[in-house]
Order: sequence, then structure tokens, then C-alpha cells
Amino acid sequence: MTNVKTLSAVVGGSAIVAMGALGIAMTEPGSGTIVSDPGTFTSPVTSSMTTGETTKETTVEPTTTPEVAAPPVTATTPEAP
Repeated sequence: MTNVKTLSAVVGGSAIVAMGALGIAMTEPGSGTIVSDPGTFTSPVTSSMTTGETTKETTVEPTTTPEVAAPPVTATTPEAP
């Protein structure tokens, strides 16, 4: 019984090591922070944020009630036998 436990522990440990190696191999190089110089941080942000005066529009468009599509009833009730 101890041999089975030891074997299962070795197989489980090997699976964890293999998954870790695959995870490291599959990660893209260069994904993370970009450091230009030691002590200089360059952010990979492509857009800039600006601040300005907040505006509020007070006019509200009136809502309209949609027309309801009602098909004509063409079914007839069958006669009971």
C-alpha cells in the first residue's frame, strides 16, 4: 500500500512540474512592465487622459409609445367528435 501512495505522489508531483514548465513556455516574452532605464518607468498606455469641465444636458427627448403589431386571428375551433 505504501508503494501505491509513493507512486501516486511522484506522478502528482511530476504533473505539477510539467504544468509549470508548460505555463512558463507558453507565456509571451515581453508581456509585463516596460523598463527603459534602471529607475525609469515607461507605461505602455497608448491613450492620454484629459480633464475638463463637466457638462450636463437637461433636455430630454419625448418618449413615443410603439405601435403594437396584432396579427388577425384566422384560427377556427375544431368540432368535437
